[in-house]
Amino acid sequence: MNPAAAGFDSRRGRSSEKLLKGLLGAASLCLLLMYVVGLVHLLLRGGSKLVSFTSYAYAPSGVEGEGVMLWVVAASLFGAVAWAIASAARALLARVYGPNPRFDTATRVFVACVAFFGALFLRNHLPRFLVSMPSETTAGGGVGPEIFNTIYFAVLSTLVTLPVGVGAAVYLARFARSPRYVAALRTALDTLASLPSIVYGLFGFLVFVVEMKAGYSLFAGAFVLALLNLPLVVGVTEESLRAVPRELEDASLALGATQVQTVLRVTLPYAWPGVLSALVLSIGRVFAESAPLIMTAGTTVSRSSAYSLSPFRGGETLAVHLWYVNSAGLSPDKAAVSAGTAAVLVVLIALTNMLAARLARYGGALGSRGVPGSRLTKATR
Repeated sequence: MNPAAAGFDSRRGRSSEKLLKGLLGAASLCLLLMYVVGLVHLLLRGGSKLVSFTSYAYAPSGVEGEGVMLWVVAASLFGAVAWAIASAARALLARVYGPNPRFDTATRVFVACVAFFGALFLRNHLPRFLVSMPSETTAGGGVGPEIFNTIYFAVLSTLVTLPVGVGAAVYLARFARSPRYVAALRTALDTLASLPSIVYGLFGFLVFVVEMKAGYSLFAGAFVLALLNLPLVVGVTEESLRAVPRELEDASLALGATQVQTVLRVTLPYAWPGVLSALVLSIGRVFAESAPLIMTAGTTVSRSSAYSLSPFRGGETLAVHLWYVNSAGLSPDKAAVSAGTAAVLVVLIALTNMLAARLARYGGALGSRGVPGSRLTKATR
């Protein structure tokens, strides 16, 4: 045996290291099992409401925008199922016959056809829980407007968070020259990140509802959520930008590109997976937050504007609905509604993460995090 290896094996404390590694591994496994068991239990309790298709076509309730909502939900549901089946089949065929671009084309066509024809013929057979209006006192209420509002909140807040957060991160990472200013700005961001979400809700309530007399609105809630997510987006994006090799930027500058062109065409494409991670985290927080929205967007859904695109109307999200049903709900099936709402929220977050993983293929060092046959970005050509 090598004397150096023998000395390493016989060093003091080696048994303690093995014990520590074993304890850490056991603790990690226990946490994983607890998480999986809790998630499976939640999906089993509320998952039945997500797959209870009807054998008969039910009549629309007459709510404005319900037809479009039925199309979107049906296309998303059938498209997600088709994508899962096609992905498994593509992986199996790639293992047997090797990678082939035709498999990707066939997958896209299959998913698009299933989503379109499923929405065309089966949109009136969807589970009522996913498309119907909520009910406070009677059984059988759904979460259709809540799903719409949750996604709408994510879009509105991202429209504010993305340009402001990424712009601030680019400035801090590449253009800031004053150390005092950078230190003061980071202190302000750290302070904002440490504030409880209820403080943001009080701020939005005082500014939009009390001072501006705008009432409860999606705009107020989205603006508050954007403020809530700014420290997260700025911090993660800045670290991703600082991880870009300086050699790439120096090569771009040596070829005559300006600093702004280098940031837009080299730095940001290379750091795209990190930027996307920041956006996914912020969207997940939008899905999960309830306290700021209770004080700025309200806890009810109006039948006349349940699916309206106006940002100046009130509305509740899935998280707010989950809180309201458990705290003040009077319907006899509120336990089942709570479980179904939580299951929908979990599935929605999972679909967001899968979509983000798909979008992450078009950026980074290899353009696809090492996936064979992927597109290269301008930063790596």
